Amino acid sequence: MANTHLPHPVQNPAFEAKIRKARWAVVAEQAWLRVWVLFAIAAVFLVLSIAGVWALLGPITHKIVLALFAATLAGWIGYVLQIRLPSRDDAIRRIEAVSGIPHRPATSYEDTLTASATDPSTQAIWSAHRQRMADLIAKLRPGRPEPRTYRFDPFAVRALSVLAVVLGVAFAGRGTLDSLADAFRFDREASAANQRLDAWLTPPAYTGRPPLMLVDGSANNGAAPVAATNATDSKPLDVPERSVLIVRSTGTGKSALALEVWPAGAKEPLPAIEPAADARPAAGITEVRTEIRTSGTIKAISGGNVVASWPINMIPDNAPGIALTKNPERTSKGALKLTYFVQDDYGVASAEVKFARKKDKDKGDPSTAWARGEELKGPRPPFSRPPQLSLRLPNGNAKSGEAFTYHEIGSHPWSGQTVMMTLEAKDVAGQIGQSPAIEIVLPERAFSKPLARALIEQRKLLIEDPRYSERVLKALVALTAAPEGFIDDPRVYLPLRATVHRLAGRQITRSVLDDTIEQLWHTALRIEDGALSDAEKNLRDIQDKLAKALEEGASDEEIRQLMQEMREAFQEFAEQMQKQNADQNQQQSGNDQNQEQMSAEDIDRMMREMEQMAENGLRDQAKDMLAQMQDMMERMQQGQQNAEQQRQNKEMAEQLKKMGEAVGEQQSIMDDTFEESKQQQQGQGGEKMRQTQPGQKGQPGQQGMQADNSGQPSGDGNDPGEMGLRERGNEEGQGQTGGQPSREQLAQRQAQLRDKIDKMRRDMEKKGLGDNEKLGAASDAMEKSEQALREGDLDEASQQQAQALEQLREGAEQMAQQMQQNGNQQAGENGENSRDPMGRPQRSQGPDHGRSVKVPDQIDIQRAREVLEELRKRAGDAQRPQLELDYIDRLLRWN
Repeated sequence: MANTHLPHPVQNPAFEAKIRKARWAVVAEQAWLRVWVLFAIAAVFLVLSIAGVWALLGPITHKIVLALFAATLAGWIGYVLQIRLPSRDDAIRRIEAVSGIPHRPATSYEDTLTASATDPSTQAIWSAHRQRMADLIAKLRPGRPEPRTYRFDPFAVRALSVLAVVLGVAFAGRGTLDSLADAFRFDREASAANQRLDAWLTPPAYTGRPPLMLVDGSANNGAAPVAATNATDSKPLDVPERSVLIVRSTGTGKSALALEVWPAGAKEPLPAIEPAADARPAAGITEVRTEIRTSGTIKAISGGNVVASWPINMIPDNAPGIALTKNPERTSKGALKLTYFVQDDYGVASAEVKFARKKDKDKGDPSTAWARGEELKGPRPPFSRPPQLSLRLPNGNAKSGEAFTYHEIGSHPWSGQTVMMTLEAKDVAGQIGQSPAIEIVLPERAFSKPLARALIEQRKLLIEDPRYSERVLKALVALTAAPEGFIDDPRVYLPLRATVHRLAGRQITRSVLDDTIEQLWHTALRIEDGALSDAEKNLRDIQDKLAKALEEGASDEEIRQLMQEMREAFQEFAEQMQKQNADQNQQQSGNDQNQEQMSAEDIDRMMREMEQMAENGLRDQAKDMLAQMQDMMERMQQGQQNAEQQRQNKEMAEQLKKMGEAVGEQQSIMDDTFEESKQQQQGQGGEKMRQTQPGQKGQPGQQGMQADNSGQPSGDGNDPGEMGLRERGNEEGQGQTGGQPSREQLAQRQAQLRDKIDKMRRDMEKKGLGDNEKLGAASDAMEKSEQALREGDLDEASQQQAQALEQLREGAEQMAQQMQQNGNQQAGENGENSRDPMGRPQRSQGPDHGRSVKVPDQIDIQRAREVLEELRKRAGDAQRPQLELDYIDRLLRWN
């Protein structure tokens, strides 16, 4: 009888290679899982050793734990070695599972045809089947090892073990091997090699200083105890006050560790500092810490021996300082502006204002008592609490700087009273510094309407002494007895009647008194300003919320919402103020009637910049801009200034315009001088460039110079005076190749400009306008520039021209500041305005030198960054002439 199965088919070499890969993939998957456990055991052992756990264990416990580690490690290694290579069938099943091809083609390919199936049709079908299986086998893949560790470690604790090992080794450093050796040291007290001393200083966090390592025990390498350090052989360490010295010893056995502090110049040490109550000297670790409060020497003592000593020079943390830089400023709206300077070693944490009542005056001469009113009888309720005012700090947690703060005092019961005021600053350490107390009269709101003034008078009586309540009640009843034609606004009449009932029907308590005083205030504001008072209060409340949000680091979404609310509140306030001015029908001069209010466009632009600053993390700059807005609002409410101030400010505005024209002409001369220097250096190549580009002047570095003088006429060329001067300068330069003026023509233009500056200085001296020192310095620099041009020293001429340009700009800035100090934001007459109610130069009134504009076209920080980036880019271009590179380098130094 024939065999039932045919012989095994010829094996496919490619398929056999896939089977081998699949078998090793299975081995790798098994090994990966088991090796991870092996690594975890080693990681736990390493971390415990670095953490110094072995030193905390007694000898017996130490040996038991170490034996458990050894047994676990050995057992798991044996388990790893039990991994075996899988069978051929297992490998084939893995290949079929990984490949995802149905009907198990590899198993089918391994099948054979029975011997009885010899007919041709069966053989043909079998051959076709074998061919199809062979095609499918070519698509099979062994697959990569997939241990799927997550099945056994779903929380990825294995990653934490790796991180713990890395951090432990990084922390231990060179002491890693010594820490591992501790696991095999059982007699600690007898092992001198195990003795270790670590000491470091940790300065207070507010100093911003890193910890200072004094002794690193790992440096001993377990060879010997730490040797004593002689204080006289080392330089004293500069340490901030309140720094913490931490000394930790290991392996000293039962020998106690203590610290002795020897103050500088003292003959005896302070009482010894012992280890903390939770220290464990029996386990071999002792830790002592102390706070540095004096200069001197600190010694570490163990077993009666000095193991280390450190000379300390303590840097004292002085109390913060604060002082007024200007006299307190009061406004007619009852606002108080304080300008002050704060300083501290590491930055001021907070600042506030403290007020105190002056002592009561004597009751007077008894002989004139008959002329005074009858003394009030009965218990007197306590006085109102003083105002609580916080002060804004300089930006960026600066150690020193000037700042200003507006506070509305008019509504407080203490307004109008003479008090003693003290500024108080506190640093992070809790130290408090105070300014000298000064006597001031707190600002109070001025009221012009009779009814409002009457209510404020009654309010003052209640504030002075609540026992005047009956007199106030009678006055309010009389005021509201016949309101027809006298009180038309129901939002005035109804609060007054409510106040009458409050005073008549209740006992006068502190709460009732406070409510009455507040109600009278809001009613008087309503009478005086109408809806403007509500708009102003709403605006101030939103500004306070925004300032608090910026201070506390609120989210960007909250900042945007508050800014939108402030846009709407500011717009409403401006509209109500404009409406009130129209209702008053004041006969003002033409320039007053044409004054611009802060437009919605300006508000939106300022808000957008504030929002962008907040989103970019520039919260301090955003707070500065908010303070500027508050300053603007106060200026909006200021009244007309006297005619003399207007005349003087108009003249100063005219001088500012002339100075701006001079800045433009000086810039043009400087650009032409630079171009002449470049042409002189390049020779014939420069002559060809002048012929091909006759209209360009001062391109290299011009952008940087214009940006450096941001806001001046030379930046945009739109000012008529500047354009005229430039045209005259161009006409003087005709006749040269390509229109480039010669050195002699440049010297003539410089001389003409110097004559104009001298004439301007004489006019200002005659009229008593501004400080002429800057103009004099500019004139001297122009004279030196003229001389250098005539001598052909173009580099010296460029430097003197830059100096003259800077002096002109600073002179213009000083003049603008003087105009602001005069307290007049309307510096024009007869229809010509130099400043609007916001303190901004008008668009049609000449140059703006970039210092006084409160609503800039773009953020100053971003603009300066763009200019510096462009200058650095040009400075790195090696293809540019050396003269131009030197010019750019000077610009970078000036910036």
